[in-house]
Amino acid sequence: MDVTLQKILGGLPTPSAKKTASAEAGAGPPTLSRASEGDSSPDASLRIAGITERLLAEPAVDSSRVGRVSGEIQSGTYQVNAQRAADKMIELELFFR
Repeated sequence: MDVTLQKILGGLPTPSAKKTASAEAGAGPPTLSRASEGDSSPDASLRIAGITERLLAEPAVDSSRVGRVSGEIQSGTYQVNAQRAADKMIELELFFR
């Protein structure tokens, strides 16, 4: 999935790439960031339009991942990382503030 996202986003780092960079730098977990609210330059708008177009061209569902997770659930081997889930929920909440 990370490779696909890098292709779509034109080389922007994906969450796992950010995590690796953060781990190497000794930083905490990666965080989401928003563009500044005053950033409405034509370049930013064109870049966002290009990213949006590429994202819309990709399938909405990663069928291979759904199949893998579904198989793990059916076999009883699927495990939830509760700490990661909680961290992501907090990160998302802070992102929308």
